[in-house]
Amino acid sequence: MRSSLREERLNNGVTLLVDPYPSALAAVVIGIGVGPLYEPEDRSGYSHLLEHMLFNVPEFDVDRAVEALGGETNAYTHRSSVVLTFQSLADGLGGLIEVAVRVISNRRYEEARFENERRVVLSELRMSRENPSERIGDLGLRALFGDGVWGRPIGGSPEIVSAATLEELLEFKERWMTPDNMVVALAGNVGEADVAKARAEFSKLEGTAPPRRVPEMTRGPLLAKEVSSEVDGAYYSFAAKVSLDDAYYRLNAAAFHLASGTKSLLFDSLRNKGLAYSYYVDFDSVGRDGFLQIVVESASDLEAVRSVVKGLLSRAWTPPAYRLRYFAYEWNKSMEVPLNRAYAYVEAKMRGLDPFSIEASVERAVAEGLSALPQAVEYSAEAFILPE
Repeated sequence: MRSSLREERLNNGVTLLVDPYPSALAAVVIGIGVGPLYEPEDRSGYSHLLEHMLFNVPEFDVDRAVEALGGETNAYTHRSSVVLTFQSLADGLGGLIEVAVRVISNRRYEEARFENERRVVLSELRMSRENPSERIGDLGLRALFGDGVWGRPIGGSPEIVSAATLEELLEFKERWMTPDNMVVALAGNVGEADVAKARAEFSKLEGTAPPRRVPEMTRGPLLAKEVSSEVDGAYYSFAAKVSLDDAYYRLNAAAFHLASGTKSLLFDSLRNKGLAYSYYVDFDSVGRDGFLQIVVESASDLEAVRSVVKGLLSRAWTPPAYRLRYFAYEWNKSMEVPLNRAYAYVEAKMRGLDPFSIEASVERAVAEGLSALPQAVEYSAEAFILPE
């Protein structure tokens, strides 16, 4: 990956990362250091609700403005951050920066738009509970971590979201969406005029966020089971709490080898053997502590699936050479896109990692494979959704 990355800190605390390289596109990605892990129990779901609300700027159509620049925008709630993404044709970057700052700095929302977004979020939460593929993931983490913050769904509590007020959400935004709690990355066809504009616009932001407490990974019941008349096959989760150096990169690499490509471990062990068509891997970490979760959907032979999944995470597997070549292909394909590159920088910086060493760190972890995982597991949990 070519990189001319540089980093600076603006006077108000914004961290600005800039990586210019030849491209027809340019991107700005903004990470805010708040998410379900840092929400008080009585504000569970506010980060996700805020993410939905941010683009509802009164008398300004954000989506139309971005499309007029030849671009698109999106937003995501992760466990420890809310991330806003903007990407457009290269000559639209200056306009994207203006739109992004307008979205972040807006302090006025319409009550009717708030009610609409809250209904949309509640619909999303219902869909997650009603979809066994998502429900089993939530159930698996609840089995692993119990009622602690790591065991909560990212979308939060429907009861708390239902009772939220616009005033409370604005207070939540003012508390956390501050320049010192923000990382901004520009990537792609970025000129010095664009950098100067980013400095000027993001320097307008004000405020100071409170300190964030490192969330504890509590131990859950380690087993959860539900029976449903809506499924014909078994839905299964195996999740492990781990502790190891470079946890984020190592778990990311493990997820790649487990689930990416037709020669991944899960494809070979499940799909090729007729045990299941679909599966996914979830992971996250803070510092050395993290988790890895494997979910298998609508399995035809539950006991065989359990044996496969547990076996994969109990042996010190190292990848063959062709997997490393496949990773190089996937990495370079992804990092050619400005938005993906900017997102990677923001993700690393917000996790306290060095954005300048992302590629080397990921390559090292990918080459290691799953060899460090067996010794890193502290405890594990299983969850099931079974047909009646």
